[in-house]
Amino acid sequence: MSTDVLLPLIVSIGLGFLLLLLLWRVFVVGGELRRDAQQGRAALDIARRAETSLRELSAIVDELRRGKAGPEASGASLRASAEALRRYAEEAEVVDGHVPHADGAGLRAEIERAQRAIDLIEHGRGLLLDSEGEHVSEGETSIKRGYLNLLHARDAIRTRAEEIAAAVAAPARDKSRPRGR
Repeated sequence: MSTDVLLPLIVSIGLGFLLLLLLWRVFVVGGELRRDAQQGRAALDIARRAETSLRELSAIVDELRRGKAGPEASGASLRASAEALRRYAEEAEVVDGHVPHADGAGLRAEIERAQRAIDLIEHGRGLLLDSEGEHVSEGETSIKRGYLNLLHARDAIRTRAEEIAAAVAAPARDKSRPRGR
């Protein structure tokens, strides 16, 4: 082969290789950005659903705490919320697996905090139902503490989800920026 044919052929192969390398990199970075964005949206969605559930439960527990509703009325709501939080915790575990946490506490840990608050409320409700005056104050105290823990857990879930969404968005912005600027 002559150099008139060989030189353009080598240049074309080199440019084709560089184009393929560039396209591969675009697809890899694009996939990472989509996955990160999906994790951020999932965290916010879990937090939104958990907050809705806990807001409704908080209103019911507040009625119980103030003595406006009997302990019998809140049992079904507590069980339904506990089951919903269990499902949210499973979903949050997937999100936590993709997002590093500086303090080790992820979205699942905050949801489990809400579950413990529900357990404390259920304990107090059980004391109110089972006792004939001897453990009423202990039951009321458990309900009040559980209620406050529920409010704090609800805020913590929202805050943690926002932190996760911000954490996955920050590297996404860094990946989409050209290097050297």
